[in-house]
Amino acid sequence: MFNKTRYRLVLLFSLVFFLLFNGLGAVLYYSTEKRLYAQTDRAMKNEMNGFTFISNRQPGRNFPFRPPQLMTFVQWDAHGNVQFQAPRDGVEEPLLETLKQAGVEGAFVNITVQDSEYRVLTKTVPNGRLQIAYNLEPERNVLHNLLFLIGTGSLVSLLIAVMTGLFLASRALVPIQKAWEQQQQFVSDASHELRTPLSVLQLHLERLFRHPERTVEQESAKIAVMIDETKRMSKMVGDLLTLARSDSHQFQLQYTKVELAGMIVKVANEFEDLCRLKGIRLRTYTPEALSMTGDPDYLHQLLVIVLDNALKYTHKGSISLRTETDGSYVTIEIADTGIGIKKEDLPHVFDRFYRADKARRRSDGGVGLGLSIAKWIVEAHHGSIRAESNEGQGTVIQMRFPCEWNPKLLKKRRRIFQS
Repeated sequence: MFNKTRYRLVLLFSLVFFLLFNGLGAVLYYSTEKRLYAQTDRAMKNEMNGFTFISNRQPGRNFPFRPPQLMTFVQWDAHGNVQFQAPRDGVEEPLLETLKQAGVEGAFVNITVQDSEYRVLTKTVPNGRLQIAYNLEPERNVLHNLLFLIGTGSLVSLLIAVMTGLFLASRALVPIQKAWEQQQQFVSDASHELRTPLSVLQLHLERLFRHPERTVEQESAKIAVMIDETKRMSKMVGDLLTLARSDSHQFQLQYTKVELAGMIVKVANEFEDLCRLKGIRLRTYTPEALSMTGDPDYLHQLLVIVLDNALKYTHKGSISLRTETDGSYVTIEIADTGIGIKKEDLPHVFDRFYRADKARRRSDGGVGLGLSIAKWIVEAHHGSIRAESNEGQGTVIQMRFPCEWNPKLLKKRRRIFQS
């Protein structure tokens, strides 16, 4: 599919570039031709007026007159005979015959005589008409040279167009191919993750059918496993639905003023008992009055996801939840003293289904979607999220939000934070 798309894009870009280049060449050629003809026409008009003035002051056939180079003057009487010509002996007979039949009063016309092109201006005078013929050889040479250069440039532009088309097509396909690969990987990972709980359910259900005489109490262990797998699968399907809706922009967050300090205390209380069971100390540092614009439900889910992740990978030490504000931004930082993240895995922690330690994550019930959802929630609130970690020394997840949503400052704020 991508090869066909690439070829079509190459053809499209090449055609556009080729037509653009040759269109500019055609405009250059015709504008140059028009300019050269305009200069020639002005010179012929001036000479016509000058010749008429001299002939009126010195009537007759022998008044002194030297025509400009490349110009021929012919005056005809009422019977079509040559009354005056200049240069006197330089006008060839074929040119005279053609001039005799050509010419429109006050108009410029082009004629061809023996492979030479002339531009002719005709004016009616007493007892006849006057014609000026200008040899267009210099102008035609200029135009022929220009046409040769444009033609050569067209061939070169064809090669450049193909190369440019290949480059632009490759650049244009990068995000499409990346999105396609991500979608393929997403479907593959989702299928793989769903296959495991389904297989476990199928296995235990088949075992139940093999021993129909056993009671629920005797099979309680198998039933408990099936319930756990069902819960895990239900949670994963819910996460997948959340991500799918976020990709299609079907979610509309309900922005209200959120008392962030109270929310953080509430979430910390929910995790207090879990931390105590693992012997981990949970610390919170937050101002008494701290608020921002956002969706309270999704902000609560965000804090739960990040804290749950920190709790899973911290076996001793502490977890700290720190918030601060400078009036324009709110920063939430959750740091743990857990196992940390390897340097090569750190850039991928927000990717969907990415798991640095798949066995550990599976035993904890995770499938690698939590931080992806967290990233979406942060970005939906026009904020940024990043992770810092050293293997064996813990992880820090830092989230930064604008206190008030301002579309004009959104991109600038995000660039400042990411830098």
